[in-house]
Amino acid sequence: MQTKNQDWHAEDIKAAVRKRGTTFSRLSREAGLKSDSLRNVLRFHCKKYEAIVAGVIGVEPGEIWPSRYSKGAESQGGLHD
Repeated sequence: MQTKNQDWHAEDIKAAVRKRGTTFSRLSREAGLKSDSLRNVLRFHCKKYEAIVAGVIGVEPGEIWPSRYSKGAESQGGLHD
């Protein structure tokens, strides 16, 4: 898969969500969001969305997106911090 310092590929994230028996659209609706909202997490930093996806997959958000959670990454900001 990926090295420790490399973010998961978007297709790997989508596959991991599907392997848990759900979809980004379903997760979005369950979270009270528009059905396409959670897809933004594949391109943009949003702690709330990252936590939802990571929780479904069963890992910490920093494991999926180490570039977003490494030292100095917090100052970069994002979609919804």
